[in-house]
Amino acid sequence: MVDDTQILRALASPVRQRILDTLRGGAMTGAQIAREVGSNTGVLSYHLRELEAVGLVERGETRGRSQYWHLARSDVRFNDPRRSSDPAVAQASVDRRLAALAAAVDRYLDRDDLADDWREAALFSASALQLTAEELAAFQADYLALLERWARRPRPDATAIRVELFAFPDGELR
Repeated sequence: MVDDTQILRALASPVRQRILDTLRGGAMTGAQIAREVGSNTGVLSYHLRELEAVGLVERGETRGRSQYWHLARSDVRFNDPRRSSDPAVAQASVDRRLAALAAAVDRYLDRDDLADDWREAALFSASALQLTAEELAAFQADYLALLERWARRPRPDATAIRVELFAFPDGELR
């Protein structure tokens, strides 16, 4: 069983973060991933093995000498940094995810190749709910089930969609 700390350590590398972001678009060979993340295949193989060891990527089909890699699951999650066995590593991972999210939003906003239907379908949402801790846990379970339902629908005509969710108390606890 892989624990939170092992996942966070695997995510500590910016190269591994870029590998995961690259694989959101679908399965790729190590050489293709290396080109996308600006690495060489030897270094990339090491990082892929580290991500594989914690269950974040998997080997897919092999075509000739080409080994394809894909995301092993539709989401990467970990505990609140203060609940982690390594809070400093967890906090650094959150900081990297937030920076990557801001960069991804900027890239999206700068795109000029998207048809109107994509812009209309995109969602930017900030929500406020009134929940108990138990209800927040149920909301999390419902969200993960919804994500899993949509993640298991790979189609060749579909494109990678970034979905990020942070749900936490933002007011005075009662």
